[in-house]
Amino acid sequence: MTEDVRLTKMTNVLPICLAAFFNDMGADMLFAFYPIFFVQVLGVAEMKVLGLVDSIALLTGFLIMPLVGRLADIKGRRHLIWGGYLLLLISRITQGLARVWQHLIPAKMLYQVGRGVRNPPREALLADSVPQRYRGRAFGLLGSMDTFGAVIGPLLGIGLFQLFLNIGVHIDEAYRWIFFCAAAPTTVSILLIFFGTREVLERLPERRQRRLGFSILLGDRILLPLTLVTMLFTFWNVSENFMLVCGAKVLGIPKEAFWATVLLYWLINVSFAPTAYFAGKFSDRFGRKTPVILGMIVLGILTIGFAYASSYILVGLLFLLHGVYQGLYRPNIQAWVADLAPVEQRAEVIGTYKMLVGLSDIPGPFVFGLIWDLYGLQTPFIVGGLFCLLCALIVSIMVPRRRD
Repeated sequence: MTEDVRLTKMTNVLPICLAAFFNDMGADMLFAFYPIFFVQVLGVAEMKVLGLVDSIALLTGFLIMPLVGRLADIKGRRHLIWGGYLLLLISRITQGLARVWQHLIPAKMLYQVGRGVRNPPREALLADSVPQRYRGRAFGLLGSMDTFGAVIGPLLGIGLFQLFLNIGVHIDEAYRWIFFCAAAPTTVSILLIFFGTREVLERLPERRQRRLGFSILLGDRILLPLTLVTMLFTFWNVSENFMLVCGAKVLGIPKEAFWATVLLYWLINVSFAPTAYFAGKFSDRFGRKTPVILGMIVLGILTIGFAYASSYILVGLLFLLHGVYQGLYRPNIQAWVADLAPVEQRAEVIGTYKMLVGLSDIPGPFVFGLIWDLYGLQTPFIVGGLFCLLCALIVSIMVPRRRD
């Protein structure tokens, strides 16, 4: 308990984590509605179109991350973080205004730009603010608070959706109003970062030429193989969108039974929140490598499981396991990269890593959807799951646990 209290009292930790809580409360009010809004309200029938929209949006955000990270290292982290949250707020409003699927492209691009502006400086500021022995717990707490907001968000979304229907709003318009309402909590996130955080590293005058984030990655015997294998892993990492569409198709969930789809997504967050903190605490004592490998194994198994899921119980269990995977993998891969990055260029290295790994994610949803359209539901889940297991094996063999 003493360690937990000490962690939350460290500079910036609580406002960063609370900002994540409120933002994800808003984000997850709408996230589980998004595939149904896309497929049943906007009328898209082919899965490769769903993948194409996500891919175009991802490209926009990932390309700016090294530049944003470099700017954060030179000028500071705080203003970029709240600026990113502001872009996320605007994106949610514009997504709700979409009338055809093409309208979603600029809104989704803005969403990914917001994430690209926010994420490298946020992770760098959190890593700057805590000693390395607490860093796994700090990123685990960030993930847990992020996810506690995501637990509340879908329930709030269901309540608001039902309220709109009860007062006579057409079902298609009720979906749109969820997007508008989801923008409100992010306003709190902006205020928390603007008023509640401060820079903790002194910005020294530039006396020597700064190395590029790419050159730092290429010269590091842990970061380089870790980046390469996580690029492959991310390519085959099944997105929640496809999981939700798969669950809806397998279980025959109609548009009117929106609550069933939202419940499935909610299950991810229920298991993610506790797993993230305790996995981070484990990695502070025993290293980042083990929980990262375990996360890859869990994702591989559950992805293959989707190919054979046929009941509410099995589909629900797979969604719970997806939360366990995220809790094991996400905070610990973040902490691992932050540990390895040089302090004076931490945000740029984080941004470069995220860009490279993110670029591998761009063709992933499109390829996954294309394989689904060509060969049916089972094939992409089986192939994706096997590649996730392969990545776990590669990390265990080829990525050193620590520098010599």
